Amino acid sequence: MTWLHPFLKKLRAVAHRVRTWPYLGRSAFSLGLLVMLLLAALGHHLDHPPEVAGYDIQAGKLVAQQGVGPAGWVLRTVSLVLPYLDTWILVGGAVYLFILLRQWGNPPKLVFPTWVAAISVAAWAISSDIAHQLGSMQMTEMGEPLSMAAYWVKMVMIYVACICVPLLIQYYVRSYALERYTLRTFLAPLVFCFVAFCSLWIIMDLLDNLKEFQEAHSGLGRVIKFYFSVVPFIFVSVMPASLLLAVLYTLTKMSRANEIVAMLSAGRSVSQILRPIFVVVITVSVMSLCANYYWAPRAEGNREAVMQALGARQKDSIMASSVLYRDPITHRVWYMSTLPFSLRGERLRGVQVREVAKGGQLTRVIHADSAMWWPGGLWRFYDGKEVLYNGDQATEIKPFPKDAEGHHSISIKNFEETPWGMVSYALKPDYMGVPEIISYLKAHPKDTKAKLAPFYTHFYQRFALPWQSFALALVAAPLGIAYSRRGAVGGIAGSIFIFFAILFLNNLCLNLGKGNHLPPWFSPWIPHILFGILGVVLLHYRSQNKDLPRLSLGLFSKRKAQVARPRNAKAAS
Repeated sequence: MTWLHPFLKKLRAVAHRVRTWPYLGRSAFSLGLLVMLLLAALGHHLDHPPEVAGYDIQAGKLVAQQGVGPAGWVLRTVSLVLPYLDTWILVGGAVYLFILLRQWGNPPKLVFPTWVAAISVAAWAISSDIAHQLGSMQMTEMGEPLSMAAYWVKMVMIYVACICVPLLIQYYVRSYALERYTLRTFLAPLVFCFVAFCSLWIIMDLLDNLKEFQEAHSGLGRVIKFYFSVVPFIFVSVMPASLLLAVLYTLTKMSRANEIVAMLSAGRSVSQILRPIFVVVITVSVMSLCANYYWAPRAEGNREAVMQALGARQKDSIMASSVLYRDPITHRVWYMSTLPFSLRGERLRGVQVREVAKGGQLTRVIHADSAMWWPGGLWRFYDGKEVLYNGDQATEIKPFPKDAEGHHSISIKNFEETPWGMVSYALKPDYMGVPEIISYLKAHPKDTKAKLAPFYTHFYQRFALPWQSFALALVAAPLGIAYSRRGAVGGIAGSIFIFFAILFLNNLCLNLGKGNHLPPWFSPWIPHILFGILGVVLLHYRSQNKDLPRLSLGLFSKRKAQVARPRNAKAAS
């Protein structure tokens, strides 16, 4: 082991040289741009065409599949730049990590690279989503009516979520010394609480579902991928509690050290002291709003579907089981044993289609182990047989022929039914994002208010829930500020009460809205409005250097009048 000490010494010397070498970060960035220009000159997009839903790429041009309209300029542009963005994310990601290690602790030097990284990630994420979901302009993944306005708002949400981090870094750079100190003091416990709560959530969920993972023989990679896909839901669920504890801990710590009193003595007001904290709170709330618009409810629904599939020992996710559907126009009867949560790469299992003539006589039955549907209206059935009937008697049984890929399958293009049309009556708004809820409301305009109330309530709840963090921080800030030394037990106890109180009110108001007992547009906002008003009142008391009002049980009972006794009984006599 005599070589270890010299090796570590040389490694530290190399790291120090990397951090101090002039213009090394700019050189790495220029090298990354040179690689991208070289790929563009070689025609990288022709050799590595992207996958665009609903289209085939031939010689760099988009060729529409069956039932899909011609590609517009948006899809043509995406198909051209997406291969370069895929490569840039890898090359630029490595360059950004290099710059991050080199400039760590020097925020002014990280502003421009972070902006470039954020815009690059936003461009890549938006282009990938357009290529995978906008390929079919008339229908979406399961055949539901498409709301283009909601889809483009989703693209805006991706961009806003990506630029939140560089905006926060830029605010830190332009802040004064006291604001920077408050930000550093607040961000450390916030990150710690968020990581701790995320780890606790994952561990508890893993303990509950460990048996299903073991019985399904799921490897470590699949488990990691499963929990990585649930990150948006975990972020929205865990961040309010993390912000609440971080605000209380930071302000209690600063109060115990008399730092808040010192800031007030320096001429700063309470609102100026709390401004850096609320900048972070608003940033996190906006990120939660972006996640809760589509990805968080979808992640929660996908988690439930995957766990249901693992329990049934099926490799695909399960959104619905034992689906029976009869089309009122074509009179076809469909039965599916399981319907997946997503049709991208997953199949419907145990499918049976019964065709009936106008007179009510059975003409054909298709039995298939699995089936897939494409937005153009194409149905493909795998591993089964086709039975023809004449007068309710089976006349011919034809197994599926083998296709070019070696599968036994048949393709049918004249079936108008879509998976969404079959299962829409059983959809739950709990797991639907804003675009899906809008599609459902557009497809069911004549349903009663009582039936549509859960969908309207969850629609408004998608925009109201992310601001729970702001309401909690608004209440926690005056509880954490004190102008004298005191313990943190009272603030922690108050935070626990506040957190469970707002959870109770959230569930209560959400159920009242779903039951059509309260207006759906108002019920999700009630807890945030109440706690927001309470926080403003408490903050006003704290800014005026007044004691916070206390709830005393003596208000509800009458006190008996007592005669004051003199302190010196002899003098009184």
